[in-house]
Amino acid sequence: MAKQALKQAARIKVQEALAAKQRKRLERERRQAALAVDVLTAVAERDEAVTVTEAAAAAALRSLLGEGLSVAEVVELCSGQVDVKEVQRLSRIGVDPAGADR
Repeated sequence: MAKQALKQAARIKVQEALAAKQRKRLERERRQAALAVDVLTAVAERDEAVTVTEAAAAAALRSLLGEGLSVAEVVELCSGQVDVKEVQRLSRIGVDPAGADR
């Protein structure tokens, strides 16, 4: 009978240890999931900010080009902070390709 009581006590200890281990694992997974949400939120906010600021740059660029400046003159006016490729890329932002033919 004593052996059976010892086995039962051992089972209880093992179950308690496994339960504690599972609680820690669940806590870690919840913490990691919350951090992953923070990462994805920050990336989405960054992407939104880039979209907004590039749209503003594109509008200003189109205005400069609309005033008759060449792409090279825009690059020079911007102190070389943007190159020809960047000016061309930005100038296409927000332009409706379907509306360009009309």
